[in-house]
Amino acid sequence: MTPDVVVDIGNSRIKWGWGQPLRMASLPPDDEAAWDRQLAELGTSGPLAWAVAGVHPARLDRFAAWATARGDHVRVITHADIPLTIDVDEPAKVGIDRLLGAVAARHRTPAGSPCVAVDVGTAVTVNLIDAGGTFQGGAIFPGPHLMALALNRNTAALPPVEVAAEPAPPPVGRNTAGAIRSGVAAAVQGGVGVLVTRFAVSHPWPYLFLTGGGLGSLGKFLFREANDVIEVPELNLEGIRIVAEGLP
Repeated sequence: MTPDVVVDIGNSRIKWGWGQPLRMASLPPDDEAAWDRQLAELGTSGPLAWAVAGVHPARLDRFAAWATARGDHVRVITHADIPLTIDVDEPAKVGIDRLLGAVAARHRTPAGSPCVAVDVGTAVTVNLIDAGGTFQGGAIFPGPHLMALALNRNTAALPPVEVAAEPAPPPVGRNTAGAIRSGVAAAVQGGVGVLVTRFAVSHPWPYLFLTGGGLGSLGKFLFREANDVIEVPELNLEGIRIVAEGLP
């Protein structure tokens, strides 16, 4: 199929992508009026073809119902559609977002080289695709917002601090909020950095692709074991489009 719009439904937001190259919009996950306004801005007319994937089943169903009610065609991308060999214990339980990022990363990587797809969102996922194009699994840990939220909810005095979209702060926080931001950024940098280093032992010089709403937490962190480091904000949307275009 040739989708007019591709949609990635996450735990915190919905991303739309359209056009060549992909343009992207980040929208509220439960606001149909906002979706209507975005459609009006696109200036589209007539029935649309949507390719949709997501990790939040209830929101995915709601979005599909909204688009279908408009008279549009909706194709929901599932695990069965993913054009990757998935070499893990339970392939059907791997988050579809991880697989879509892997598809797009593999598509951008020169043949014969491994790659790593990093998504800094509600959770941080770091996923390895080997030189033969096989998804080998990876790691998951809390994203910037969840880290800061846990500190606020599980201590008596630490304040709520918004960090998800923050650029990497100075390493020395000069107040409590600054210290939390510095610590969260260091945790993301250190976690991703250690994982890439470990992956590179058996899969040397991977291409590294970074995406997600909390990407700023990584700042200018140096990945010395990577062949190249490429920021692709629309990585998962690109994966949805690649998968959709391979379907009838």
